[in-house]
Amino acid sequence: MLTAATPGRASRRPSACLAATLALLAVGSPAQEADIAWKHVAEAAEVRLTANPLGIASRIAFYEARGFPAEAIRPYAQACGFSLGMHNGSAATVRTRLADWQAIGADGRTVALRPPASWDARWDAAGISPPARIAFRWAQFQAENVFEPGDWIMGMATLDGTPAEPFRIVARFRDAVTDRAAGQETVLQGLECARD
Repeated sequence: MLTAATPGRASRRPSACLAATLALLAVGSPAQEADIAWKHVAEAAEVRLTANPLGIASRIAFYEARGFPAEAIRPYAQACGFSLGMHNGSAATVRTRLADWQAIGADGRTVALRPPASWDARWDAAGISPPARIAFRWAQFQAENVFEPGDWIMGMATLDGTPAEPFRIVARFRDAVTDRAAGQETVLQGLECARD
């Protein structure tokens, strides 16, 4: 585990790790998005939302490779989580806030999406290294996003609980220029948490 940058080869590892994380999870193009086999897809007002459930073992392995002890990342990995992608195919600039999104269980109970900052506070208290915490932040679907026309991102997100399955995620978005909120949402249907 690297605790500080040192001259030579070891000092480049956190940068390489961050670059790989960005390449795989946080940036891309619609063409790259088309290469991913998304299990769940929804679109409204030319804003496309995609999701794949994330298993426990894969998240533990992903974050162990980025400096997290397995026991530290386990609560995150055990939370119901998804890889989310969002593409703004409209001509307008749109804004999203995870605080405006919710999962709705088959029983009608709602569950919030957990903001990345709440996990980061846990990592701070556990003494997780700064490079590992940076990799974690970059791999998350951000709490707030502004999408210019054509923008696309991808990241991980967890729920604050486990809704009755199958559940749906209602993802609200706003026109960033007029801040119009009413009626702008896309809904992912038939979701289940990963089983592994």
